[in-house]
Amino acid sequence: MRFQQFGLRYQLRFESGEAVADKLVAWLQTRQIGYASMTGLGAVRSARISYWNAVTGEYEPHDLDEQMEVVSLVGNVTIKEDAPFTHIHVTLGRSDLSLLGGHFNDAVVHPNLEIWLRPEAGTVERRLDESCGLYLMDLPETA
Repeated sequence: MRFQQFGLRYQLRFESGEAVADKLVAWLQTRQIGYASMTGLGAVRSARISYWNAVTGEYEPHDLDEQMEVVSLVGNVTIKEDAPFTHIHVTLGRSDLSLLGGHFNDAVVHPNLEIWLRPEAGTVERRLDESCGLYLMDLPETA
């Protein structure tokens, strides 16, 4: 992975053959980023994405082993149990121009994935919400 800083923001570029998830979290850990938003695009040769089933309360993973365009990647970085946590959704385009989308678990890049990361000056923690079984943002204010 390569990167360049622009003021407080970063442009990341994952190279062909790199798996994204662990490398991204390790990079966030070294920079102690407590909250950020991200967007991205590029292409992958395989991916694991999930659908959250509201009835079972569980993620249903789907492994995709084909070349696809990353049409859209959007997400955030927060802190869960004292470590960076990424919550990312992705839309992937197939060669027939059909689209797949869901919760991003991981992908192997080919030939390139570009992520624009915008850290903020604070930290947002995630806490377990018993009603749904998910770790949700613990935001202090209500409307």
